[in-house]
Amino acid sequence: MTIVNNAFIASVLIYSFLYDARLLYIFLGIIVVYQALSYIYYPTIGYGSGRRRLSQALWTPPTEGVIHNLVEIDLTNTMKYLQSKQAKDSHVTLTHICIRAVAECINVSRKKICGKIVFGKFVEFPTVDISCLVNIGEGDDLAALLVQNADQKNFEDIAEYINGKAKLAKQGKDEEHQQRSGLLKYLPPFVISLLIQVTSFLTYNLGITIKALGLKKDCFGVATVTSIGTLGFRNVIAPFTPMMRNLLIVTVNQIVEKAVVKNGQIVIAPTFQLNFCTDHRFLDGGAIVKSNKVLYDVFENPEKYARK
Repeated sequence: MTIVNNAFIASVLIYSFLYDARLLYIFLGIIVVYQALSYIYYPTIGYGSGRRRLSQALWTPPTEGVIHNLVEIDLTNTMKYLQSKQAKDSHVTLTHICIRAVAECINVSRKKICGKIVFGKFVEFPTVDISCLVNIGEGDDLAALLVQNADQKNFEDIAEYINGKAKLAKQGKDEEHQQRSGLLKYLPPFVISLLIQVTSFLTYNLGITIKALGLKKDCFGVATVTSIGTLGFRNVIAPFTPMMRNLLIVTVNQIVEKAVVKNGQIVIAPTFQLNFCTDHRFLDGGAIVKSNKVLYDVFENPEKYARK
């Protein structure tokens, strides 16, 4: 119903400016009353951090079709690679490998799924770009770092880019992130919600870059990877973030030792859950099966992709 709601609000505003300003006063008055009630009933409770305000502005009760694909992966070969001198020298982590793995999953069916749906039409992206969410404020702030052409970058390239951008963001020196998050500190959730709808339409639907807000066209790519394993979570599925308009959001969970069966024998092996929340408008079961085959190959043969 988003287009209907937006059309109604736009109609009210346009009619007010052209014919009867009283309608605009009523519209603004309702907003003022709403804000006044929030202060009257909860005078000592604020909106919280910028991230908390953004969360309130973004999410409503779920109504959209999503597919959850929970994949348990044996990390025996991956851990051997991560413990190698090459990986340690380049500061490669499991998250960086997951970014490349997700890119490979998308690339295998890129003509059908690597893109966006705008105005009811599928528009293909020219490159496989993957966002990575990085914690830069003790849980109060996240930075979305876009890895362009992720399917063409090796683990070391991805690690160098993510680590470098994350360092700048934590130091408050990443200009794009500062521009994106700066206004959140001063605006209430309902204003943030309206701002997100407008900027998302401009950058995503129309492909317009808004430099003043640090927003480039399609700036979140086709998928997002978020790593929460370091927080101790073992099997979590992350929700979609409406403003990012991704095909996938992928959660990297904690590495745990588990009993697995190999060649008919029960052995202890390092494993983790790589959980996918997917947009059913893009993906169906057949595409997921095809992608899973590529996904397992990245973790079973990491050396193959380390320099590729």
